[in-house]
Amino acid sequence: MHTLLRVVTLGCAGLLLSACAATKDRLPEARYTLAPQQVLPLAERLTITYEGAEDSRCPDNTRCIWPGRLAYRFTMRIGSVAQAFYLVQGQPGYMSPALRGSRIELDHLTPPPPRGMAGSPPPSYPVTFNMYAQ
Repeated sequence: MHTLLRVVTLGCAGLLLSACAATKDRLPEARYTLAPQQVLPLAERLTITYEGAEDSRCPDNTRCIWPGRLAYRFTMRIGSVAQAFYLVQGQPGYMSPALRGSRIELDHLTPPPPRGMAGSPPPSYPVTFNMYAQ
């Protein structure tokens, strides 16, 4: 009986220590605003690069059948491994094991940028997103 109690106690202590370590390793909750091609270092060997926006929304001076969408393109790098992802308003955010239990979502308080005009070069869109701990 005493042996079983010690094993259970040691097992619980091990779980508590690993939970403390996991909490310490979590990425902080924060709000970030990035310009295209800006790199955000999140941790050692973990970065997120905002590659730019893909805007297929209907330009202001045209009529369209489909309204289009504004998608923000990112690349997450873990060491030498790269993984692309998109953030789109109204769609679920992005989660990855590399984010250590955090989720990235577009900031819902930031209004989308105005639509461009047909025939003009694509504008440069900054992006604001939030990182939430799960």
